[in-house]
Amino acid sequence: MGISLIPAMFLARNAPHVQGLARGIILGRQKLHMQGRKLDRFVKAATLHGFQLTTDRLTQPDGFTEALFAALGYPPMEAMDFTDKEGAQHIHDLNLPVPEALHERFDLVIDGGTTEHIFYIGQAIDNCHAMLKPGGVMMGFVACDGWFGHGFFQTGPDVPWRYWHHARGYQMLEVSIVPRLMPRLITPIEDPTGQPRGGERFLKGPHMLLFACRKPLTAVPYRPPIQGHYV
Repeated sequence: MGISLIPAMFLARNAPHVQGLARGIILGRQKLHMQGRKLDRFVKAATLHGFQLTTDRLTQPDGFTEALFAALGYPPMEAMDFTDKEGAQHIHDLNLPVPEALHERFDLVIDGGTTEHIFYIGQAIDNCHAMLKPGGVMMGFVACDGWFGHGFFQTGPDVPWRYWHHARGYQMLEVSIVPRLMPRLITPIEDPTGQPRGGERFLKGPHMLLFACRKPLTAVPYRPPIQGHYV
C-alpha cells in the first residue's frame, strides 16, 4: 500500500482539518508511491493549498510516508497492520474488534486503502470509529470502481454517507471521487439518501473514493446503516 498523487493531494487540501491534532494512526504503513516527475508534480500542485515543499522534505530513506505527513502538518502517524513486516507499531487483525486499550486513543484515523482488503469490512470500519476520539477526524482513500480483483470490495458512496454521517453522526468534510488517470478531476459526491438507486454512477476506468469527516463530541444512537435508496 502507498500514497500516490491522488491521496497526497487529498491530504494536502484537508490539512486545515488536522491542525492541532496530537496523535494519528493509519491502517497499513504507507509507502511513498511518487518519485521523480510525479513527486515534482505534487510539490507544484501543493502550492495551490499554501504549501511550499521540496522533494527532500517529503522523502525518507526507508521509502515510507511519515515525512510526507509531517511536511503537510499532520500529527505523528502510527500504523496498524496484521503483521510486523513493515514496521507498524500496532499489530492487529482488523477482522476482529480492536482492544479496548485503543478505544478513543487517536485524534486522527486514516484508512489508507486498507478496509477493502479486510473480509469483515464492517468490523474494520467499526474499529476505525472505536479508535477515534470525540471531535477527531476520520479520513479514507479507497478503491470505488474499476479495480476488479484488487481487494475483496469496492466501496460506494453509501459507506461514507450512510455509515459515517447518518449512522454515526459525523460531520462530512469531503466526499469525492477521482479517476486514477486524471488526479485533478475531483467530483464531489452528494448524500445518496433518497436518490434513485442511491445516486448510482457509471464510471470509466479505476476511480478512488475519498472522504474526510469529524466525529461528534456526543455519540448518537447507533443503528446499522442501510443503503440510501432503501430509506
